[in-house]
This record gives sequence, structure tokens and C-alpha cells, in this order.
Amino acid sequence: MSFDEKFHIMKKRSAMISRKRKTITGRQVSGNVPISIKPTKSRRIIRRFHLLINKRRILCNKLGISLVDNDEDANKKTIDDSLNPKMKRQYEIGTSRDDMEPQLLKAQSLQSEQELVQCLGYIMNQIHSRGGLRDYQLASRVGQTNNRGGDSSKILVQWLQELGHRSDGSLSALEIGSLSTENRISTCGLFEPVIRIDLESSQPGIQKQDFMQRPLPKDEGEKFDFVSCSLVLNFVPTPIQRGQMCMRFEHFLRENGYLFVVLPLPCINHSRYMSKNHFTQLMEFLGYSMVKYHESKKLCYMLLRRTSSKNQEGYDKFTKKHKFHDKPGFNNFCIML
Repeated sequence: MSFDEKFHIMKKRSAMISRKRKTITGRQVSGNVPISIKPTKSRRIIRRFHLLINKRRILCNKLGISLVDNDEDANKKTIDDSLNPKMKRQYEIGTSRDDMEPQLLKAQSLQSEQELVQCLGYIMNQIHSRGGLRDYQLASRVGQTNNRGGDSSKILVQWLQELGHRSDGSLSALEIGSLSTENRISTCGLFEPVIRIDLESSQPGIQKQDFMQRPLPKDEGEKFDFVSCSLVLNFVPTPIQRGQMCMRFEHFLRENGYLFVVLPLPCINHSRYMSKNHFTQLMEFLGYSMVKYHESKKLCYMLLRRTSSKNQEGYDKFTKKHKFHDKPGFNNFCIML
């Protein structure tokens, strides 16, 4: 059975179970989260989606097609408009082929227009047969359910309580990449209001918005005491764009406000161009101090605080790649200003 067939069977079963389940009071359980998806399957969906996105970027660069970040509707239209009649015929052939995985995996070495366009058609069919970002988000939310260990903001709430903050709603919060209105950020009582944004609004209470396009605050009253960026920075496509995001945080934070960053652990300790020390120095340069740091088996959690002054030394250190490690199997995660 193919991956597509397994995925759709899994999704159908999930919907059926969600419709049937009720609480002890007889209330219907929300069907927003695909509760029957196992963690291994949800991780496979997430990895597959980002593989497809990265390979598509390589192909489009070769074909001279300019995509935008995180807008599937716009990118689909751009690709459709960029193909001439001959290319469209090859594109359609690619959408119907089921033997394109070898070409997909070696996308960077493809040369002929026919190969590039057929592979692009295959990728676009793969992305949209899975529902694109929406199905990726469904799989991502599995990790935020209680029976999967809860969400990453659990440790954040613990840290803020240790720092003396009480559940009196005295802090305002902006949550970037929000997947749920029921996570600890929303329910702990520390934050009021909580503004939740994501590239695709997965449920009521989450605004559809790209953080990089969010209008800048006009005054201090529109800024936040707290900004959460959990498992978002690692999905930004390029080192420069990640740097731009890091630089943009300060415009939304009040002085002494908190920034919560969560990254996959390999981004910090298994990258050729990044380390905990380098990330800390980068954020110090941008005007933050590291308040709390924790590593789990798969993630690293960082609570930073915006300070009144920036470290103005060593700008060149963050404008180019510096190789800290060079071992087999290491990744190329990097942040550049």
C-alpha cells in the first residue's frame, strides 16, 4: 500500500473515531485533532511535507520561478502562470506518474527542462493530495495533545512561575505559529490577551497571518510582554530569512519582555553552523539575555529577555556562515543577519 493510501485511510479512520467519541458528560469530543494518528506517522507526514517544499524550491530556482514563503495558494498560481504550453504538458505528465521518487530525491542534479517540470508536477500533486499546510498542521497538533505529552509551553509556564509571575492575566502574549487555543499559554492564566497567529488558521481564535507581514506596533500599547516562537524558526527557508525573523521580534516586545524560542535539538547540537553558544551570542547581539535553557531528547527550549542595550560588537560574526563542526550526518541549520 502506498504512503498516500495509508495516509488517507488513517485520516478517514481518525474522522470516524472523532465523530463517535464523547466525554463522560455526553458532550461530543472535538474532531479538530486526528487522535488516532500515532506519533511516528505524524512525524512522517511533517518530514515528508518539508522535504517536498525544499525540493520544490530547488526546482523553481532552476526554472526561474519565484515563490513566496508559506503561501500555497499564491505559489500554485505562480507556477501555473509561469509554465508555457509545452511545459504544462510535461507538468501534467509529472502529476500522474508514480515512479518519480528517485528524481525527487536528486532534484538538485536534474538538468533538462523536461525532468525539472515533470518533477515539479509530481511534487505539487504530492503536496496538494495531502492538503498542503492543513494536513501538516493536523499532524503537528498531535504532539500538542495531552496523550502525546502535551505542548511545548508547559515548561514555559513553569519557568515564568519560578520567576515570580502569577496567574493574574497581567502579561500580554503573541503566539507565532499557534496550533491550538487550548495549550498552556492560553489556559495558564498568566496572559491576557493572547493573540494567536499562524500561516493557516486551523480553528477559531487563531488569526491567519504571516508574522513577517504583521503590521508593526504603532506604540508601546500595541506591543507585547511575551512572544512565543515554538518550532517556527526552523521551518523558515533560508538563514537570512531566519535572521530577519530574529531581528523583527524586538519590534513587538516591550522592554524587559520575554521571548520563548523552541527548536529541534539537532538545530543546536547537530549543525555545522550553529551551537548553543553561537545562538546565545547572536541573541545577545540583538539585545536579549538568556534567562532559561533546557534540552529534552528532541527539543531545546530557550527563554530570553529583551534588555535595554545591545551588544554592538562583532556584527561580521553573524553575517556569514562559520563552521563549528564538520561531522558526517550533521545538518546545515544556520541563522544569518
